[in-house]
Amino acid sequence: MLDIKIINGLLVMNNGINRIDVGIKGEKIFTIGKHISEKAKRVIDADGKVIIPGCFDVHTHPVYLDDVYDLSISAVYGGVTTLIHYAYAYPGSKLIDVLKKFKEDGQQRSILDFGLHGGIFDAKNQVSEIPKAMSLGVTSFKFFMAYAKLGWMTDDYHLIKAFDVISANKGMAIVHAESGLAIDYLEDKLRLSNRDPRKEFEKSRPGLLEAEAVNRVCVFSKITNCPLYIPHISAKETVSVITKAKNEGVHIYAETCPQYLLLTSEETIRQGARAKIGPPLRSDDDRIALWNALQSGVIDVVASDHAPKAKEVQDEFWEAPYGAPQTETMLPLLYHYGVNQGFITLRRLVEVMCEAPAKIWGLYPNKGTIAIGSDADLVILDPSIQWTISSSNQHSKANYTLYEGWQCLGKPIMVIQRGEILMEKDELLAKPGRGRFLPTRAGQSWPLYRRTNA
Repeated sequence: MLDIKIINGLLVMNNGINRIDVGIKGEKIFTIGKHISEKAKRVIDADGKVIIPGCFDVHTHPVYLDDVYDLSISAVYGGVTTLIHYAYAYPGSKLIDVLKKFKEDGQQRSILDFGLHGGIFDAKNQVSEIPKAMSLGVTSFKFFMAYAKLGWMTDDYHLIKAFDVISANKGMAIVHAESGLAIDYLEDKLRLSNRDPRKEFEKSRPGLLEAEAVNRVCVFSKITNCPLYIPHISAKETVSVITKAKNEGVHIYAETCPQYLLLTSEETIRQGARAKIGPPLRSDDDRIALWNALQSGVIDVVASDHAPKAKEVQDEFWEAPYGAPQTETMLPLLYHYGVNQGFITLRRLVEVMCEAPAKIWGLYPNKGTIAIGSDADLVILDPSIQWTISSSNQHSKANYTLYEGWQCLGKPIMVIQRGEILMEKDELLAKPGRGRFLPTRAGQSWPLYRRTNA
């Protein structure tokens, strides 16, 4: 007997969208077919509903207003079933100690399965820990080319050295690519001008400085044969650089976020410090270039960069922290403003939010797809629900959302992971500590290279 049988739904699968039934036994998808005859303990009629694999959010920060438990709750309500958190080892700390702490915390308190990225802030002293981190199941490592004034920036010497070590150990480098020293100069110059910082913020971090840094780090990747992942791409100039790199065979993956697809610098002016994120919100031309890159395959992944921090609109802008809540609104926004409005297909949404991240981190086909033998990680989305995003209906501990008042058509109504119903009709059913730590194999099992004409 099956544990759960979902009938009459529109399943988004590798071979297309099919009206077909799916049967779950234990933690796995046991059978897929039309009119499954086997009885089940529970039958769910999904007529008129869309069923997709559980989404990944591979860009999360569970250390601000939302801890690992809060973040997993917010993610569940947004149709996310797998998280990969950034575990930042700040200067003076040991990377291994930080990773073990994050892993233990997640195992005790997360309601979702999760992996980890190692965040390296002190490359001179922490790069030597990469082989040991790999043995813990952490295979992707983040570096900053920005935030020199904060002491976060990794210089080129230690960055290419880290790439060499990561490559030798079959991992993947992640780089926040903006030219940090140039940005710090521009910010200092604008601060002295006494002009409205909300209007000047994007000028302090122009898209050309993102593109320059991406180009530089692509060279490092090619020299060291190190797989490279660029998060939160925001600029049209960067799209051109990544297109060229992919066509030249650089082992590179690209990510953008809903905020860069949907918001512009006008929102920074309107929402002030709450909309201060890095990289900054840019122009409508940048936004459209990102949608085109998402369509064409230049961009591989959409993730949230969920980093909610306590901020008010009127806070002093230059001193305000970077970050905003994003994970819960990610799928509804991409579904409505992407699929419903014709920017991407439903299949492409599943590729960039489910399949591609699972492949990049070596978790496919156990996760990221609807297939026999895969984990029963499923989202049932009702495309007929019209609703309005508001901080009052979000589950982050932040008291704001950048999308207050935005209308969406389509909402997750049930989320299942490993055969367990975690959320049903806005009721949370999961308990903390059910999430499993997922060892990864980042950058090794896929792209491999996707040539583009964009």
